[in-house]
Amino acid sequence: MNDKEIIMDALECEKNMAVNMTYALNEASGEKLYNELFNMFEEISESAKELYNLAYKLNYYTLEAEKTTKLEKSIKKLTQDLEAFNEE
Repeated sequence: MNDKEIIMDALECEKNMAVNMTYALNEASGEKLYNELFNMFEEISESAKELYNLAYKLNYYTLEAEKTTKLEKSIKKLTQDLEAFNEE
């Protein structure tokens, strides 16, 4: 594996752990357990963010500018969905 594959694999792992930690947090049976899991979740999230920043710095991740029209369409669709939801 090259450096990019290692970093991207580690990032994917951290992201998956963060998702799974949200399930664990929702199902925590007591305050002490919840707090312990939440601390772990914060550490995992921070690690994922650091890996993302490293990947971005090394140009493994790139951001693309989005056209205003596509953003406007998305906003319009979400607004319509929200209005329909509120009518129900």
